[in-house]
Order: sequence, then C-alpha cells, then structure tokens
Amino acid sequence: MRILLAIFILSILSASCTKELKYSKEQVLALAQAADSTVTVILPKSISEGVTCDDYAQGCLSAHIVRVQNLDMIAVEFGTEAEAIYGAKKIKGYQLRNWVFDDVVGEPVLEKFVETGLKAKKP
Repeated sequence: MRILLAIFILSILSASCTKELKYSKEQVLALAQAADSTVTVILPKSISEGVTCDDYAQGCLSAHIVRVQNLDMIAVEFGTEAEAIYGAKKIKGYQLRNWVFDDVVGEPVLEKFVETGLKAKKP
C-alpha cells in the first residue's frame, strides 16, 4: 500500500514539474509534412524579401514562409508558449505550442490544414 502511495505522489509531482513543451523547426516541419506532403519552406531570394520578427509580438525568434498546396502562410517561432499565445491573439492567428501561424484566416485550405493537420487553435 505504501508503495502505491509513493508512486501516486511521485506521479503528481512529476506531472506538476514538467517543463514547457516546445517544437523545434524540424519537428514542426515534420509534423506539417506528415499532415500534407505538399508542405515546403520557401526561402527568400534575398534577406530583404524574407519575413522578419518586426511584424510580430515580443518573443519572436524567427518567421518562415511555408507553402501548402500552392498557398503561402507564415510560421512564426516564439521562445515560449505564453509568448506564442499572446502573439496569436495579437494577429488573430493560430497557435501550436511555441508557434503561431499567420495569413491563414480566410483561406479554407490553410485553415483546415492548421486545425486538422497541425491541431493548432485560435487562442
């Protein structure tokens, strides 16, 4: 009985002490490509053509143009999930852990992709 109680207490403590879940760029890309094989990251022709964090909330680490079924959206990486939630609220975008997806709203194919394929939510 004491062993069961000790296991129960340890499981509660370990659950409450888990670190924040984040996705790396590679993990998000793998998840996206598993949901839709057409997903590609679009590299800008020059630095001035790329997407920057200037358009997003504090905590933005990087922004990437992603093409899904010939439609472009922006995937923005944040340092923490809390920063991503704030960033998604600010632009009315979708959020998944420490990532925000922009230029999705109003485009049914992209909305279905992030909601169903990535399981992203609008906070």
